[in-house]
Amino acid sequence: NYNRQHPDRPATVVFGQTYALLDHARAALVTSGTATLETALMRVPQVVCYYMKHGRLVAFARRLILRVPYVSLVNLISDGEVVPELVADGMTAGNIRRYLRPLLDEDSAERQAMLVAYDALTAAVGNAGVSTRAADIMLRLLPPPLSS
Repeated sequence: NYNRQHPDRPATVVFGQTYALLDHARAALVTSGTATLETALMRVPQVVCYYMKHGRLVAFARRLILRVPYVSLVNLISDGEVVPELVADGMTAGNIRRYLRPLLDEDSAERQAMLVAYDALTAAVGNAGVSTRAADIMLRLLPPPLSS
């Protein structure tokens, strides 16, 4: 809960009201995998945030081990960076400000580009049965498991 006229006003933490909250949100910081897709389908601009202890080590290991270029469902399904992903050592207060601030401006190019990409995502996965279609897309994009 942020008020531009009263920036020192504390934020309100809300639990169990995700859809109601997103329905009123101008932008969001999102962590969960499926929540990123839900947020996109509700057309709320977002920054994906995954804080990890020992971020530099995790970032290094991620480059060596992970075979997919993105961690969020939105970017994986879109096969490109639609939403910024702040992962491991990239998850800093400065980066949150850098990527979130333009999304709060209704007329910013970043916000408009994200909403256009959301429209393409919605067209790709549709509305009814979206979970099944998203799972099918993910299975096609992921490499086959390593045989032991």
